[in-house]
Amino acid sequence: MGQAAVKQKTRGAMAVHAGASRRHRRQSYLLSLVMILFALLWILPIVAGVLTSFKANLEVKLFSQYMNLIPKKWTLENYQYVLNYPSIPVFKCLLNSLVSCMSSVIFTLTLCTLSAYGFERFEFKNKEVLFWSLFTLSAIPNVVALVPQYSMYTWIGWIDRLPSVIAPTIADVFSIYLTRQFMHGIPKELDESAVVDGASDLQIFIQIILPLIRPVMVLVAIFKFSDMWNDFLWPSIAITTPSHALITPALALLYNNTSVSSSMRLERGLAGCVLGMVPTVVLFLIFRRQFLKGLDVSGGIKG
Repeated sequence: MGQAAVKQKTRGAMAVHAGASRRHRRQSYLLSLVMILFALLWILPIVAGVLTSFKANLEVKLFSQYMNLIPKKWTLENYQYVLNYPSIPVFKCLLNSLVSCMSSVIFTLTLCTLSAYGFERFEFKNKEVLFWSLFTLSAIPNVVALVPQYSMYTWIGWIDRLPSVIAPTIADVFSIYLTRQFMHGIPKELDESAVVDGASDLQIFIQIILPLIRPVMVLVAIFKFSDMWNDFLWPSIAITTPSHALITPALALLYNNTSVSSSMRLERGLAGCVLGMVPTVVLFLIFRRQFLKGLDVSGGIKG
């Protein structure tokens, strides 16, 4: 009798476990389906835009008749139009954006790694108060500072020059926060061992800390590059000469200049958008593994 009761309880427990497992699988499938739908909603307009940029104008006009996503006849005419537009040197604007973004990334990484190292490894009075005060001030919208920022750079003589769009992006408190959080997972015993061996603070930073925080440095670099590459408001205010412009304001200027004469067609505008999108996509594809590692802000040394 006792054995029968035990078997019955065992079967009941197995049935409950099987039911919970089935519910978990159903929830997992439902969540996966929802995520796939969201991914399609996000990626479908991008794919449609890229494919439309290779279509001729007549095919775009007859889309309601053909209902074709893939071009019937592929053409590079739209890209040739954008790249050879006389009053806006797109190649020069792409180069300006690359120089500005790379300069911003280098300066930001230098400043945020040194700052995070100081906040994480050194003890000084009111350290946490200072850090969180800076973090709170970073929540103020950038739009608030546009007028004084413009006045200051006019006085310096940087307006309509690349330093005017590089300098405001260097001091990034959020990048300092990410780097500090990642650095927090690196044992301080490594620093102490290096000190015993006679290493200075700078040697510890360069030889121990920097190699270990490489994933979060890649994360910060991608965020900074993408943010500056896509920035429109301040670069369009600070730089008005087309040959000095960055690519995002230049594409808007291209559209404004040509839409007046109705020569800016949909496929040409999308060709310009694709050209502006390529560098950030390539950057992510190259560093995607390091990017995903950097998202783990606990960082440090595992296991």
